[in-house]
Amino acid sequence: MSIPKVSVIIPAYNTAPYLVEAVDSVLNQTLKNFEVIIVDDGSTDNTLEIIQNYAQRDPRIKYYHQNNQGQSVARNLAMSASCGEYIYFMDSDDILVRNALEYCYKTASENGLDLVTFDAESFSESGTYSVSGIKYIREGEIEGRVYSGIDMAELMVRKELFRAAPWLLFVKRELLKKNNLTFFPGIIHEDELFSTLLFISAHRVSYIPEVLFYRRIRGGSTMTGNFSMRNINGYFTVIKELKKSLVNTGSKSRRIIMSRIGAIVNSVAYQSNKFSLKTRIYVLSFFVKNRIIKFLKFKNFIILLFPFSVRLKSLAKRVGNSL
Repeated sequence: MSIPKVSVIIPAYNTAPYLVEAVDSVLNQTLKNFEVIIVDDGSTDNTLEIIQNYAQRDPRIKYYHQNNQGQSVARNLAMSASCGEYIYFMDSDDILVRNALEYCYKTASENGLDLVTFDAESFSESGTYSVSGIKYIREGEIEGRVYSGIDMAELMVRKELFRAAPWLLFVKRELLKKNNLTFFPGIIHEDELFSTLLFISAHRVSYIPEVLFYRRIRGGSTMTGNFSMRNINGYFTVIKELKKSLVNTGSKSRRIIMSRIGAIVNSVAYQSNKFSLKTRIYVLSFFVKNRIIKFLKFKNFIILLFPFSVRLKSLAKRVGNSL
């Protein structure tokens, strides 16, 4: 049996209502030589049953079941079982454009790339596209040429277009093995750590200026839930791990890592405005203890200390609009 051109990795947890559409979008790809590795992360609905039915019908599908341990552990398990030339990280409730794998594989193989990234759009459960939120379309901002991973990361950081989402990444498996790149277990926002280290490890990277993925925005998912201590502690772990990676790294890589730490610091500070004083002091103390307070922008420092300033600003804006 020939080596698959692509290993599509899908962690799944309680996504039975969406899983069929997601898996079908992979199985219907114009590229046919791939494997799909689905890891059921201890689902309590009929997710595992759906996966098993697919595996019985299509030999390209392999599946594993584990007790609930989170997306990182599920993805790492799938990576260890993969054998494709390239790896693509799919989510179990989203949709992959029909020619996505072929487009990415052709671009990567013809140009000897370690990594390909592309654009995506978000849609709501009702089917409405172009949902407001994080911008995943970077056409016109990044050229479709070959960069070093560091140069592309630097460009995206400078233009505030760095996106950590794994489903925007089509990666050479050998790169992941060589650099021992895996997802940090037991936290959320693990993709911030993984994607940063991935870009600075890649030698040849390119960008496809087309939407090849549709991200479903649904209530109850990790990314649409309220900002909580779980978010804060996940981000803090990412910061600690990024700081560790600064040892024995070049100046350009250091700049990228520090810029990502700075982005996280300001995001956490701003989003902590709804927490109690005790929690906000905990956040500020972490910044001071880890010597990253220097990254905190003044406006976010004020918001962290005086969260009512956010509501005052919102109120002033409403009053101004009514006049």
